This record gives sequence, C-alpha cells and structure tokens, in this order.
Amino acid sequence: MKLKEKGAASKNKLLKSAAICFSKNGFDAASVDEICRHAGLSKGGFYHHFASKQDLIIELLNQWLERVDDYIKSTQDSSKNMQELFTNIAGKARPVFVEAGEQLPIFLELWIKSSRDPELKEKTITFYKRYLDFFKKVINEGIDSGVVREVNPVAASRIIMAVAVGLMMQGLLDPDGADWDKVARESSAILIGGLAADRVSGRKSKIRN
Repeated sequence: MKLKEKGAASKNKLLKSAAICFSKNGFDAASVDEICRHAGLSKGGFYHHFASKQDLIIELLNQWLERVDDYIKSTQDSSKNMQELFTNIAGKARPVFVEAGEQLPIFLELWIKSSRDPELKEKTITFYKRYLDFFKKVINEGIDSGVVREVNPVAASRIIMAVAVGLMMQGLLDPDGADWDKVARESSAILIGGLAADRVSGRKSKIRN
C-alpha cells in the first residue's frame, strides 16, 4: 500500500472509531486515547491527521453534510418545480438520516456546545448558513416564477430550517412516536400551501430581502 493510501486508511479508521466512541460515551467523555485504542493506532497517528478531537468531529460532520449536499443536489435535479422539490426532500430524506445513525445526537451535542465556544461556533455556523442560503434562493426563484407569494425570503427560510431541525430532534427523542416520513411530507405540504401565490387577488408587497 502506498504511503498516501495508508495515510487515508488510517484517517478513515480513526473517523470510524471516533463515531463509535462518541455514540457510546458522548463527545466530552470519549477520549483521544480511547479512540486510538479502538482504531489500533497511536496518539501520534491521531495528531498527524487531526489537531484535536474537535477537529475530528468537525470532519465527521463535514462528511455527513457532503452526503446531504449530494442528496439535495440530486433531488433538485430531478424535481420539476418548487413544490416537487420540497415534497421530494421531505419524503426521501430518511436514508440520509438513517445513514448518520447514532452520530446525529453527537452532531446536535456539537451544535449546542458551539453556543458556548466562539471558535467552534465559527466553524459550525457555516453549515447552518449554507442551507439557509439554499432555501432563500429557492424561495426567491419561486417568487420570481409566480408560484410563491411575496414573502420575506430570509424569514421563510428560517421557518423551513426550524421545521427541519424540529422534526429531526423529535425523531431522535421519540423515534417510534410517529411515522416521521409521513409527518415530514405533511409538514412540507403545509409549508408549500402557506407560501403559494394568491393568484386570485394578485396582491404583492415589496418586502424582498
């Protein structure tokens, strides 16, 4: 095995081991020593790839969000309009979250921790802003095409994010409490209904942001 391939294999081993340790003990309780023991690698090997445990979990989060990005891009490409895009995102997102499995509570723990850590917040807030900007762009396109009524795109995007995060947290807290795929689809339909343009009155207001 070439040196570069060996390094990539070691890094992936550390990431997989960290995901298991974090899921078992939580982010704070899982130590670098434990992660290294589980991976069968030295602490020197750990610090060759990661500056800290925090950098490692950021990398885990990045990997998962890359898969979320790929999913959204493929869904966007296969959707004919905004209504179909929202319905498809809501109805077909489950595999992405199932894949993350027990890592989701750790990511939520990371986001909560970032509220008390300015340096960590700077690294994690970009993810939130990225999806906020995505939904803002979709809302603006909907307004321009006449299928979305004149709303504040930023406010609408924040509502969409609030629903998405809220459903995710409810699914984690009470996974068997509802058919969360169905709830997501119904929530999407309610949001789309609220955003739909009023073609009868044709009223418009200048509140674009």
